[in-house]
Amino acid sequence: MAREDYLLDENNDFATANGDFVTGASDDQHVEMLLELNKGELKENPTVGIGLNKFLKQQNTSLNQIKREIKVGLKTDGYTVTDLSISEDGSFELDYKLEE
Repeated sequence: MAREDYLLDENNDFATANGDFVTGASDDQHVEMLLELNKGELKENPTVGIGLNKFLKQQNTSLNQIKREIKVGLKTDGYTVTDLSISEDGSFELDYKLEE
């Protein structure tokens, strides 16, 4: 079953409709935020985050290391990676499922 939460707009502000906050299936949003967040950015949960941007600044990071970080980071939030491929140019395909 998908998680439901407040949804964010393209600026990461709360999405609104008819003067109210919008809720809906939020797994994609959760995963995107986990990929962007660095560990320590959330004061209430400092171990959460993958921080993909840090890998862009490192010259000696292997694709296997990046894949491992993604898998471990998503696992801590209840997601299992079912398919992950990363190309040399940095683009990637990610499929996951929520553990029940």
